[in-house]
Amino acid sequence: MSQEKIGAITSSADSSIQVKSLIPLTSGMLAAKLPSIGKDLLSFLTTDAVLLPLDDYKIYATKRYDAFSRLAENRDINEAHVQALMESFQKDGYLFTILFVNEMLQQIDGQHRFEAAKRLHLPIYFAVMPGWGIKEVTILNVNSRDWKMEEFMNSYARGGNENYVRFKEFFDEFGFQITISQLILLGRRTKEVGANDFFRHGKMICTEEMSAKAYVKARRILQFKDFHPRGYKSRSFVEAILVLLRTKGYDQAHMIQQLKKYPVTMLMEARSLRYEEYAKLLTETYNYRKKDKLDPEW
Repeated sequence: MSQEKIGAITSSADSSIQVKSLIPLTSGMLAAKLPSIGKDLLSFLTTDAVLLPLDDYKIYATKRYDAFSRLAENRDINEAHVQALMESFQKDGYLFTILFVNEMLQQIDGQHRFEAAKRLHLPIYFAVMPGWGIKEVTILNVNSRDWKMEEFMNSYARGGNENYVRFKEFFDEFGFQITISQLILLGRRTKEVGANDFFRHGKMICTEEMSAKAYVKARRILQFKDFHPRGYKSRSFVEAILVLLRTKGYDQAHMIQQLKKYPVTMLMEARSLRYEEYAKLLTETYNYRKKDKLDPEW
């Protein structure tokens, strides 16, 4: 490629944006001691590192933005993130950062940087990684912790994972937070170690039977909205109600009737209480003037 063509691609349409190009290593840089291991850089590069073959790993630059596309399963573009990147490029300069794409030029990593660079007519630096797809997208974002739980859910659901399709349908219908939806659907405490990693890696199991039972539980939880309007979807409250629902002898109709007859001021006014407080209030309300007392395993 001619120097003229390289210059045309790597230049910015907005002359106020500095495109920070790579500079060659100087002899002084190569001779400098590395503070971590005491070797100079040249010695480290020649004895402790391997130069990857350029025939297999190449970095390209282009401004042909329309050649690239997004994976359908990838997360949606966050406009606020794009705007923040654009502001950074304009203020601090445009750094040499690499977009990873597959052989179809579908974006695997860096879609927000791509969108920001495209809008500012900046060059796209990219490497082609054959065979990469949504699996690699999720691996990269699991490791970077960049994605939110909802974005993992949407990605796996779009990819046709039936477990996540069921989970998303439940999530969309009832509006509980992801971790609370897990609690209702999977019967798993949200504080369980590793539960979120399991979800991020696409390993969650949500069968039709689990989903059907969760819908029943969710509708019963929603019956408490009038009695605890600000906190009926809070984690502690949901966890407490789930304990009641699995307690032998518990009667939901009786509990609702008790709350109608004897409203609990604390529930009406509080945004959220501690799990132990819910346990006490709900037990006392349920058992008030009742001969056969309920004894949940709090």
